[in-house]
Amino acid sequence: MKVDLNELAAAMAQSDVRQGYVDIARGKVILMQDDMGEEDALNHAFDIEEDWEHYLPLPNVIDECEHEMMQAFAASREREDVRERLEDILAGAGAAARFHRQVRHLLLQPAWEAYKRAYLREVARDWCEENHIAYEADEAAQQGEMKKF
Repeated sequence: MKVDLNELAAAMAQSDVRQGYVDIARGKVILMQDDMGEEDALNHAFDIEEDWEHYLPLPNVIDECEHEMMQAFAASREREDVRERLEDILAGAGAAARFHRQVRHLLLQPAWEAYKRAYLREVARDWCEENHIAYEADEAAQQGEMKKF
C-alpha cells in the first residue's frame, strides 16, 4: 500500500501538537485526536503497541524544521525590502510569533501557507524514502501550488 503524500504532509503540519503514525501495512496516516478521552487514547496506544512493527511514529517536524522553513520562505521573497524585514525578525527569542505577525501584516498569508504545504510535502517525501515507504502524490496539485511562490 502507498501512503498519500499530501495526507502525510498535513499530519506532519500538526506534529507539534498531535502524535501521528503511519500504518505501513495499510498505507494509512493515523493521528491521535484532540477530543480523545484518556481511555480511548490508552486503547489506541495499546493497539499500536500490540502490532508495533506495522506502525512508524511521525517525527515532530514543526519543532525540528519550523525556523528553517521560515528562513527559507523569507529568502524566497523577490522584493528585497520584504525579504530583509522577514529575515531580520527571525533572530532571537519570539521569532516565530513575530514572523507570523509580519506575514499577516504584509498580506503574505496565502503565500506562506502554500510554501509551508510544499515544504512539508518535500519533508514527507524524504521521510518516506528514508524509511522505505511507498507513497503517491497528486503531482498536478503540487505543480499548481509551486507556481504560487
